[in-house]
Amino acid sequence: MVFLRSLILSASVAALAVLSNAASTPSDSITIKPTPTAHHGPTPTATTEPNPGHSDTHTDACGVLASTNHTELKYKHVIDCYNSIPFDSAQASTTLSTVLTIFKDYYVFTDSALARTAPKPFANAPYDIVGELEKIGRRKYTSDYKFHNDILEAVTGLGDGHADYGSMYLSVRVYLDEAKRGYNDCIVETINGEDALSYLRTYARDVYGVSHDPNARLNFMLASQTYNTARSLFTNFPGEFSQRITVPQGPYLDYRLKCPHKADTTELREEWRVHPLINASYTDAASYVANICMEPPETIEPPAEGSLLHRRDEPVRRIIKRAEFEPTLPPIGPQFPSADVLVTGNATVFYHLKDQPDTGVLVCHTFQPSDVEAEKDVILAGLIAFHAHNVTNILVDFQGNPGGWIDFSAFLVQMLFPNKNLLDASFPSDMRISKPFQNLAKLSYNIPDTNFFNAHDYINLSNGTAVYESNDLFDKPITLNRNGRRSLWTEVTTFKPSPLDTKHTTSLASFPWTAKPENIRILTDGRCGSACGMATYLWTALHNVAAYAIGGTHGEDLSMFSFAGASVMDFSVLQGDYKSANLTSPLADLPYKNKITFSWLEMYGHGRTTPLEYDAELYRPKHRLGFTPENARSREVLWMEVAAAAWK
Repeated sequence: MVFLRSLILSASVAALAVLSNAASTPSDSITIKPTPTAHHGPTPTATTEPNPGHSDTHTDACGVLASTNHTELKYKHVIDCYNSIPFDSAQASTTLSTVLTIFKDYYVFTDSALARTAPKPFANAPYDIVGELEKIGRRKYTSDYKFHNDILEAVTGLGDGHADYGSMYLSVRVYLDEAKRGYNDCIVETINGEDALSYLRTYARDVYGVSHDPNARLNFMLASQTYNTARSLFTNFPGEFSQRITVPQGPYLDYRLKCPHKADTTELREEWRVHPLINASYTDAASYVANICMEPPETIEPPAEGSLLHRRDEPVRRIIKRAEFEPTLPPIGPQFPSADVLVTGNATVFYHLKDQPDTGVLVCHTFQPSDVEAEKDVILAGLIAFHAHNVTNILVDFQGNPGGWIDFSAFLVQMLFPNKNLLDASFPSDMRISKPFQNLAKLSYNIPDTNFFNAHDYINLSNGTAVYESNDLFDKPITLNRNGRRSLWTEVTTFKPSPLDTKHTTSLASFPWTAKPENIRILTDGRCGSACGMATYLWTALHNVAAYAIGGTHGEDLSMFSFAGASVMDFSVLQGDYKSANLTSPLADLPYKNKITFSWLEMYGHGRTTPLEYDAELYRPKHRLGFTPENARSREVLWMEVAAAAWK
């Protein structure tokens, strides 16, 4: 069953954007058909065919959109504008060629995605991203929007939260349903005539590729509590079903509800409302292209802290979070009667449970603090505060943590379990190798702070813990056959670690929980991405800390974390690296200001041979919990339940 509270229909949001082409007029009807390319096979070209659903050729739909007051905007205004954007096969060819090259020659999981087995908690089938992109080149298109959305869907199919095609169709407008009719405690029986839970799982599978685990994806769909650092409060926030960046399939959703104290079911039709997310000036399709697609305008509100933005180890996909659509906040003050706040930072908050005074809660809601060094001091101060309050047990709450900096993740791990050896908090890693990759690495060697291709920043594991003193890491690749594909790879290596400063380690030996797994527990809902997953893996697999995973589907497995086994790169950063090295990039710039992110370095669990991204066995928690109306609405209630179960 799905409670309406979990969907928060009173704040349903979906983001829309526009990506277009000024080469032809809105009345043109253009499709693509395949022609061969020298390097990657199919390339789109233009033919003329009718465009189904094309808006009135006598009206510039983007002009209508521009002239409509934002309080009166409807789904139809935006989708008509999208459908009016003229398609250009030359720009489509350039776009597809670049995307295909990235996922054929640079993406680290191209071969691993072909794996034919998916142990629980995973449920992914073999996936050929190169083949999926090549199919796009063989299709006929009449819609620019459809073309770019197909690329997004192909990349989403990988189930890798680091991999994304960030089309400008997904960053300009927001859909919002603001109706508030008091249905919070009703059960949603059906959505659009289908069983509600099945509908959500299908949507999560097809549209939200952040995990190989269907139950982790399901948790992303539901409402959750998000920490607001500006007000030092947890606030209820809609999930990725009610607030989405993909264009809804229609102007509304139909729900059938079963409400308490009502014999009959309630039928609802929830219409998406449209709100602007950007400041931009345009009057027609051509100026929409010029001012939005070619040069993305400034957003009205910056993305919220902790949202899933592109970082070194995070995806770019979720760029809409709170902005002006956040629910009304309660007054500033103590939020939890039974939990005192001891220390707060930009990424962490330390609570002391009054009714269980030997227990402290360390909430880590992101690994991307605004000031990493300052946050390290916050963590030390929080642990010292725990000790001063006679805390002996620590519950680490990772719910909704999207990840962040790998080094900061390793720091937190070591603050509870100090390294015995230099590389204890490091991950064995490797990279795919191509000739352009090697050319860039050759010119990057021993040039500090340039890019990720400096071999001097990696440990030569065949030589103990010393860094590479030559470019052999990239110059001498090895050939591996993965799932029937032969590719060149670096030898297994790892990032050069950053040892902890003595000011952070001096006090650790005096803490009663240090290096004691029986005194530490992890709480996660599977929405623990990348660097968060890395910390969870190190604590659970290497240090035997027990984790509690909450949510998902009753009776089924749930991953502790998502997309934990890689480092992410932005295409624009890669292009900048080629430019800085005075090399001609083999990749053409994208015609529009779209974003591509991809995993370029893969990591392994210690002593494992399957990349961590696909090593399903390492994702299973020791304990499973289910959400209830009480613990889903209050972190305090959930903390006390876990603490009571963990330390009876």
